[in-house]
Amino acid sequence: MDAAIPPAESIAQLPVLDAAKLLQGDEVEIQNLLRACKTHGFFSLNLGADETSYMIGAWTDVLAFMDRYFDQPTEVKLRDERHSDTHGYEPCGTSTGATDEHLDHYESLKISFTECMSRSENLAPALKENIELFETFIGGAHRLVMALLKCLTRTLGDQIPGPLESFHDPSQPTTSTMAMFRYPRQTEEEAAKGVGHNKHTDIGTFTFLLCQQWGLQVLSPVEKKWLYVAPKKDHAIINVGDSLRFLTGNQLFSAVHRVLPFTHRQLEHRHSIAFFLRPADNTIYRDSKDRLVTARSWHDEKFDHFRASHAEQSADSILTGGMEQLDQIIVPTSA
Repeated sequence: MDAAIPPAESIAQLPVLDAAKLLQGDEVEIQNLLRACKTHGFFSLNLGADETSYMIGAWTDVLAFMDRYFDQPTEVKLRDERHSDTHGYEPCGTSTGATDEHLDHYESLKISFTECMSRSENLAPALKENIELFETFIGGAHRLVMALLKCLTRTLGDQIPGPLESFHDPSQPTTSTMAMFRYPRQTEEEAAKGVGHNKHTDIGTFTFLLCQQWGLQVLSPVEKKWLYVAPKKDHAIINVGDSLRFLTGNQLFSAVHRVLPFTHRQLEHRHSIAFFLRPADNTIYRDSKDRLVTARSWHDEKFDHFRASHAEQSADSILTGGMEQLDQIIVPTSA
């Protein structure tokens, strides 16, 4: 964890749920899950119980892999560039950053759910060499978020068009993916060009996020301002994405978030690991513009918007899923 932390008044107070209780079908915890998804769209998930502690070990192993991988020269990492939004390496500065007139300041390596589980020949060599680690991590994260979906199906019942897990058949094409992000330490000159990760809602269903350092912010619908999300030992951060909001008829809250150092520049390498669960590509839902779209078309359109200019982004609502305007939440939370 970072030695320095933001002031207390700038830290979000988010629900904390227990993964073991949810896996066991605890009714009280399932209601807590539903409430968190309706009012915050963000919550911490305790992984410390025996049923989920293996994910903490995998977290440590993935971080060690990230150090080795991202410390390589840029020209070596660029051999893994695939010009894809679901797999391969991506350097810093390919999208807009967290503040106007800046590019982003993170590099990433992605491995798609489908390609990992099929051990595809398209995987980057470093991923192939560590495939058992990624199978463990992706398989574990996938099982956990699918269990959360089953809990929501159980409590929402006939309020949704069908079991939420049925829209996530792992045998069908999907853009579900694991992403490893490094926000490199910056010089003053680098900080003048790039900063963080621009505000957005996530494209998919649930995001399973692991991070041990400060930087993640959520736009609070309660306090109506940006607040930092505290990294908690042995806890994942889970957030609701656009697709889950759309599949539930806008009953759930897709959280607007970004990454921004609380000092004027990134003083040390910051790492985060995410598994993005997304529906099968052919899933159809009504989006924030009241259009009937497939999950794949929403994914592709939104990633194109990530690469647009700040001016183009501000003229449309896609990046923040129709949830936000001028750093203010414009969609009410559910009771």
